[in-house]
Formats: sequence, structure tokens, C-alpha cells
Amino acid sequence: AVRLYELTTSKEEKVRNMICDLIGHLLRQGLINPMDTVPFLLALQGDVKSPSTRALALKLLVNEAEKRPDIMNQRIQAGIKRAFNFQRTVYSEETDGAPRVTALIENKVEGVKTATETIFDSVIIESSLRSKKAQRQGLYKSIISLFEKDVTHETTPTNEGKAPNHGAADRVPLLAFASQILAHLPYNCASDPLFVVYHATSITALDGHQITTRFAELVGNDICDPNAEEDDLEKAAKLKDPKSSSFARKLISDENFNCSGFAELCVKASGLSLLLKLRNFLRKAYNLSETRITEYVPSEKDRINEKGISIADGIPKFAPHTEVIYQAEDQIDWNAAIRTYATFRTLMREGEAADTTLHIDEGPKRKRKRAASDEQAEQAAESSPMPPAAAGDQEMTKVSPE
Repeated sequence: AVRLYELTTSKEEKVRNMICDLIGHLLRQGLINPMDTVPFLLALQGDVKSPSTRALALKLLVNEAEKRPDIMNQRIQAGIKRAFNFQRTVYSEETDGAPRVTALIENKVEGVKTATETIFDSVIIESSLRSKKAQRQGLYKSIISLFEKDVTHETTPTNEGKAPNHGAADRVPLLAFASQILAHLPYNCASDPLFVVYHATSITALDGHQITTRFAELVGNDICDPNAEEDDLEKAAKLKDPKSSSFARKLISDENFNCSGFAELCVKASGLSLLLKLRNFLRKAYNLSETRITEYVPSEKDRINEKGISIADGIPKFAPHTEVIYQAEDQIDWNAAIRTYATFRTLMREGEAADTTLHIDEGPKRKRKRAASDEQAEQAAESSPMPPAAAGDQEMTKVSPE
């Protein structure tokens, strides 16, 4: 079976089509494991230049989804990784100027309009996933969890001298691929992008604070308030050659500065920056107010007036640009690292400012309303006549001593 799956990445279109057809026969006969097979079928959805192969793989995926409703949620992560590697392998020699790896397909509507969809749209639309909220949310959560990474084990400011670990750097293009999918999935209700925004915010709030604090430790900023305002390194990022600024030169040449630790934090910041950009994109594309985002909880029921949503007109497709931090022979591209640092800090400040503004606007209003209602209740109690029973009790109190 391993050799069979390997042939799905053949550069010959006819071979890929024949293998997909063979996989269908083996699935029907129960000779191969669907859990192992589905990621490779999802990868063939990325075969954008072979519509017949995509259609055949789609038919098999829909059949498996109907028989095993949770299989997509369980195998979507592996499928995204396979689709990413598939395009990088099969379309590695493309020279027509198009991106070598992309999760998006451009389709013309009515000959004029261009609609952007992901390579997995047909799987969601033609299976039962679109009509079942719990399964949709399970699918989204599986994709978002690609961005979850324990940053507590990353490079610290004191572990100098160790060889750089490029595992996270190799993941950044995959995360960019996944963010494209999350940006353009065929969402059915406002609760779908809200669910993605909710989990993206949770991840960036926790991991983002840890990274900004570590950046502050490395660069020498205030760790109590590590991202209060634009710092000198962010100002340097605005230059054509950021590393040539006096502050950057002094920092990089300092023998106590942990260069590898800073570069690895920039790689981690790249992944979180993608989530922050995705959050901003979904807010704008689906007109999600900050109030609606704040009050949303995943367990709430879909609102009737929020069903049948679509991306607003004039919104350009999501472009997850990232910098390449490490060049050949483990050399750090300092311009790329500094620009990544500045972009990440800016996005984090913008997100925090939006949350703070919302809190200030709504908090006092609610308190004033509660205070007013309490005062009215007291006034009403004072002005209301005494109930008969209470009056009787008072008279008895006065008479009893006699």
C-alpha cells in the first residue's frame, strides 16, 4: 500500500488518474484502510491541473464521508500536509509565474466575476459536512490546531551556542497554506468564521504574549509591558535595509545578544502573524463587528439572520506573505527577521487595542444602568405605601408595652 500511495504524487497525470481509480476499487473491496487513504485523496484535491483526477478523488471522499462522518475531522490535518507536499512535488518545475503551492482556485463566474475557492470546497459542499454544525466546527478546529505549538520549549535567551532548529521554519509555508484554506472555506453561517476567529484569538492571546515577552528580554525592552509602543527595532524595519540602522548594528554585534534565539522567535512569530492576519481578514470579509466577536461562544445556536453569508464584494483574496528567516548554511537574513519582528508586534498591538476599546466602551454603560436601576428601586420602596400586614405589626409593637 505504501508504494501505491507514493504513486499518487507521480508527475505523470495519467499515472495519478489510474492510481486514483485503483484506490477506488480497493476501497470498495475493503483491501485498504480508509483512515490511511483519505489523506492521499485529499491531497489529490490539490491536483488543480487534472480535473478528472480531482473529480474521481472527490467521489471517493464523499462516499467515505457518508459512511464515516467523522473521518474528515480526524484526517484533515494529514490531508492538508499531503496536499501541500503534493503540490510542492508535482508542480515543482512550474515556470509560468504562478505560485508553486497554493490552496486556492480561481473560477470565473458569468464570464466576468472571479470567485476564489479552496481546493477542499467541493468536499465540504457535496458531503454532509455543510449541513452539520458539530462536524463543521470539528473540521475547523482540526485545521486551526496546526497553529498550536508549545512555545515553552523553544529557544530561551540563555541557551546560546546550540545549533538552530529549523523544524518550525519548515512549518511556516505549511501554515500559510492552511491559513489560505481557513480564509476561503465555504462558510455557511456567521458562526463559522466566528468560530475560527474565536480560536485564533485564543491561540494568539496566549502564545503571542509569551513571544512578545521573550522578544523584550532579548532586545532589552520593558518585560512588564513588552509591547506598549513602537520600539527602535520596529523603526529600523521601515528602512530599505533594516540591518544597517545604528540600533540594529549595535544589537547584532553585541556578543551577549542571542542571535539564534531571536531568529527562532521570529519564526514562531511568523506563524502567529498568519493567525492575526487571518482574524483581521475574516472580520473584514464577513463584516464581523468587535462586539459580535466578543459576545460569541461556540456553543450558541446559529442565528437565523446570520445564515447564508458570503465574502463581501471587493475583498481581495487572502495573501499570507511570510519572510524567509534562514538562508543557506544556517545564515540569518536579518532584514527578514527584523521585518517579521516589527509586523508581529504591530499586529499584536492592533489586536489588543481593539479589545481594550471595546471594554472601555461597554463596561461603564452597563454599570451606569445597574446603578440607575438600584436607585429607582430604593426610591420606589420609600414612596410606596406600607402593606397592611406590616402596618399591623407596627401597631402591635406600639400597644404591647401598655
